[in-house]
Amino acid sequence: MPSKDGSRFKEHFLNFLMLFLAVLLGAVAENLRVKYVENTDEYDYLTALVEDLSQDTARLNTCISSRMDKDVNAQKLISILSDENIENTKDIYYLTRLMTKVETFEGVDGTLNQLQFSGGFKVISNKKIVKEINDYLFIKKNINELKKTEEEILIQLRLSSSKIVNAHLFSKMLDVNKNKDYKYYIKPLDKNEPLFSTNKEDINDLVYWISSENGNQTSNMNQMKLLKKEAVNLINLINEEIR
Repeated sequence: MPSKDGSRFKEHFLNFLMLFLAVLLGAVAENLRVKYVENTDEYDYLTALVEDLSQDTARLNTCISSRMDKDVNAQKLISILSDENIENTKDIYYLTRLMTKVETFEGVDGTLNQLQFSGGFKVISNKKIVKEINDYLFIKKNINELKKTEEEILIQLRLSSSKIVNAHLFSKMLDVNKNKDYKYYIKPLDKNEPLFSTNKEDINDLVYWISSENGNQTSNMNQMKLLKKEAVNLINLINEEIR
């Protein structure tokens, strides 16, 4: 006949074992739940990031193409202004007006901000993706710094151009309602018009700021090309991860 002590020991042991298993299974279930949530969050972050990067790439294509055109226009404008006898004033007005415009890159920051400031990086398991994102952010920061410099140069460019062109004619060239078929709504003049000034020092000042703007915007364009390449690489890397 089994002793009461032995029965009690078995009873306590079974109770302990059931409690231990309950705690263990609960912990396993919680770990699985956390892992599932993290995997879901990771997928959501990465798919959203691909969408943002795709929009960035499209915008970068526009900015790069526009800046390539601007480089050609700047070289042409400098050449005309450098003529001993300036006659082609129609192009001076038009190209100078174009030089005051710029295609800036802002980028879609929603998902990147969440990753940076809401702890999103911790759910991304592929550390190569994290590295590529940081590289992307670094190049984007360089573009923002060049943008600040460009804004300062454009102020000086506009001031120097106001000394050369007739402000009344310059203003009439831009009309968002009538010039919808023209880039930036800027319509070229129909004929050569007199300049406000042909002073050599003023022209030299304008050429200087055109060159400064073109140099900075070319540096910005090169950074945009790097950013676009980084965006494409990152999109491909993420698609391989979530496929």
